[in-house]
Amino acid sequence: MTANEAYNTYKNMMINTTVDKFQIVAMLYEGALSFAKKVIEAAKDNNEEEFSDSINRVIGILLALRDSLDPNADKETVDYLTALYNFLLEKTIKAIEDFNEEEFSIVVRYLAKMHEIWTTIVMKKD
Repeated sequence: MTANEAYNTYKNMMINTTVDKFQIVAMLYEGALSFAKKVIEAAKDNNEEEFSDSINRVIGILLALRDSLDPNADKETVDYLTALYNFLLEKTIKAIEDFNEEEFSIVVRYLAKMHEIWTTIVMKKD
């Protein structure tokens, strides 16, 4: 699956679903985090196919998250999240060129923290 296909899949899911929008964002964070971890494992195992597939999925999810931000929401929040998603996209794309586990682990740490914040604060789940 290419990044574009992944993006379109998640975009359609965001539009054509009865699942709560907050739950969808939580699922996207979970998916991105899971695939980011698979990127690291695939790199360790020299599994180019898994590496490519997983990194494309991370990119697709990050694009979906960034592009689904509500432009009518608080401008400061939207600008911050846009910049954050762009930063994570940049790190992820850089990983394609020259994989550095330590550098890519930044993406994993951010995604883990964002998922935690989203599920415990925004969605108020324990």
